[in-house]
Amino acid sequence: MKKIGKRQIISISSLIIPFIAVIMFDRWLPYSLLSHYKFPVLDNPPILEQYGALAETLAFKTKDNINISGWFIPAKTPSTKTLIVLHSRGATRQDMLEFSLPLWQAGFNLALIDLRGHGRSGSDYFTFGYHEWQDVSGLIDDLERRHPIATNDITLIGVSAGGAVATSAASKEPRIKRLVTIASFADLNDAIKQQVPLLPEFWRNRAIREAEKMAKFDIAEVSPMRAIKKVKCPVLIIHAVEDEYIPFENGKILFAAATSKKEFYAIPEANHANMLRLAKEELKTKIIQFASK
Repeated sequence: MKKIGKRQIISISSLIIPFIAVIMFDRWLPYSLLSHYKFPVLDNPPILEQYGALAETLAFKTKDNINISGWFIPAKTPSTKTLIVLHSRGATRQDMLEFSLPLWQAGFNLALIDLRGHGRSGSDYFTFGYHEWQDVSGLIDDLERRHPIATNDITLIGVSAGGAVATSAASKEPRIKRLVTIASFADLNDAIKQQVPLLPEFWRNRAIREAEKMAKFDIAEVSPMRAIKKVKCPVLIIHAVEDEYIPFENGKILFAAATSKKEFYAIPEANHANMLRLAKEELKTKIIQFASK
């Protein structure tokens, strides 16, 4: 039997290794769209004590049987006005405290949840609002049982992908009185194309089809620019001018598509990563004014 030489082994390896890498990448792509590590959430983050805020733990099931975890932080003076704040993809409710607590100080109740597939909530998949609107609806149901007065005047705020969830929820949930989106995409298909422009179209479409099967949803239906046409409550669209991750044009598209009373606020000299920090005071003022109407 003829021996295989070192050069032949190296030659075979040079073919096998890239082949395996391609297979692994192909299998990873659908998960990269749907999944993120569930980052930990502290029981009592130090920032709560800094603001003198007491967070009540929430735990409830959605109508499609997903466990959702969250916090309710009542206003220091009893109020009927509540802000529900939704985090971005890959984040948790804890990540939204620095942004949300200054708003809470203005006299609002504050509710935050880990959207499904994030933090301490159930499910392995995140579908950008296709299913997650039920997380918001379940939260309002839970608040109606625990704190009914807090559901009289709800402003729903969503950041980035959380804005897509918020738009989907507001299009279906009449108990939401105002909607605020911050740096939301206008259409998921378009956002995917923009974020992975070098990925061949056949490969992108294959990953999308697999993701749809895994999470039982239709990506074509995840379109905030269509959903916002069904929103009846007042809408505030916020977007950073220098956002390259979700370009500024997305905010303008959403604003143009909205059919209810609407406002637009452009954050100058800010991008997707730094907008909440750079425009902290301006956003606080704008959102408080909008939510107080």
